[in-house]
Amino acid sequence: SRRVGLLGTESRTMTSHGASLARVGARMASRTDPTAKPTRCVRRAAVPTRASRGDNAPSTSSSLPAPSRRALLAGLTATGLALSADAEPATAAELLSKRLERKDFSKPVFNASRPKAQTYPDWLEGEWMATADFAGYSFPSKTMNPKLLVKEPTIPGFQKLSLVYLPDVGSNQVRYPVRFARREPGGPVYEDRAFNLDAVVTGYLNQGVGPTMLKKVVDEVEYDPTKDPNRITVRLTSGASVNAERIELFTNARENETRDSDGTFFCAEAVRQVTLGYGREYGTARVINTDYQHVWAFTPVYDSETDDSSRVERVKVSLSTAGYAQPSDALRLSAAAPIGGAAPVPQLGAAGNAAFEPAVLYSHTITLERAS
Repeated sequence: SRRVGLLGTESRTMTSHGASLARVGARMASRTDPTAKPTRCVRRAAVPTRASRGDNAPSTSSSLPAPSRRALLAGLTATGLALSADAEPATAAELLSKRLERKDFSKPVFNASRPKAQTYPDWLEGEWMATADFAGYSFPSKTMNPKLLVKEPTIPGFQKLSLVYLPDVGSNQVRYPVRFARREPGGPVYEDRAFNLDAVVTGYLNQGVGPTMLKKVVDEVEYDPTKDPNRITVRLTSGASVNAERIELFTNARENETRDSDGTFFCAEAVRQVTLGYGREYGTARVINTDYQHVWAFTPVYDSETDDSSRVERVKVSLSTAGYAQPSDALRLSAAAPIGGAAPVPQLGAAGNAAFEPAVLYSHTITLERAS
C-alpha cells in the first residue's frame, strides 16, 4: 500500500550538520574494518504461554522530569544513571514484560529469520486520536564517555527525525491520528503503518500550529506489507527538514506478549534507520545510520458505563526507546582517561559492552482515545 502524506512544517537541527558529518565521515573511514565478521545472535521464544516473537523491541518509563531537548543534551554530562547491567547481545530467556521491568535493553544483533508483521489485539481495531508526552530520559551506559556521546549525531534522538516514530524527542502534548485495521474480514489486526507514520511526522513537525494552518511535510510513505513487512520508505516534502529528505526503515527483530491479569499487550521492535539528506558537496548525499529499539505497552481502559463491556474507548500506552551507538564508534566512545589527566585510552572490553548496551533511554506516555 502507498500513502501520500498531507501536511508540513519547518524543521531545525540540534547540531551543525556539515561540521558533524565531516568529522563523523573521517572517523568512520579510519575505524571501519572491512574484514570483521558480524556476530550472529538468534532470539528464541521464551515462554509456552502468551508470548510470541516476530514483532517489535524494548521500552521503559522514567520518572525524571521532561526537559527540553537542549536541556536533555546539556544534562548528559551530569547524569550518572545506570539502568542496565553489563551489556551483551540479547538472547531472550524470559518474557518481554520481565525484561522491560528490569530495563534490559541489550541490543539484538541479528535475527535468523525475517520477522513477520506485528499483529495486535482485536480491541485496538479502529481509528484513534493519540496524545504523546515526553516522560523522561536516562544515560545508562557504564562504559561510554558522556562528554563524547553528546556530540555524536548518530545517537538516536539527538537530532530531529533520527527517531521517525518520535521525530522531536522532548516534545509534549503532540496530537495525531493512528489507525489499526484488518486487511481482510475476520483476519488479524495490523497497524496501518503508512497512515500512522504520515500522521506522526506531520503532528510532530507541526507543533503549535492550528488544524487549518498545518503544513505538508510528508510526500509519500512507501510500504507494502505483503511483499516486505520489514522495510518502509518515508519521503519528506522538499524543505520540510534540514535533517532528512528520505528515511529508510529496516526492522530486524520483533516480539510480543499479552499479560493476562489486565490485558496489557507488549510489543517490541528493533530498527535500523537510514536517514538521507542534503550533503555539503554537490552530488553527495548526507547519510546517517541510527539503531534503536521501541517497546510499546498498550493497556486497555474499558468503559464501565456502557452495556458493551468488551469495547475499549481509551488505551494507555507507555513507549520506551533504547538508542545505541554505532559499532564503529564504540571504541572511541568507551575510551577512558588514565590517572594523571593524560589522553583517553581505548578499552577493548568496554568497547565490546558499548556495542550492545543502550547509549540513551527515552520514555514517552501516549493516550489513545477512540475516534471511530
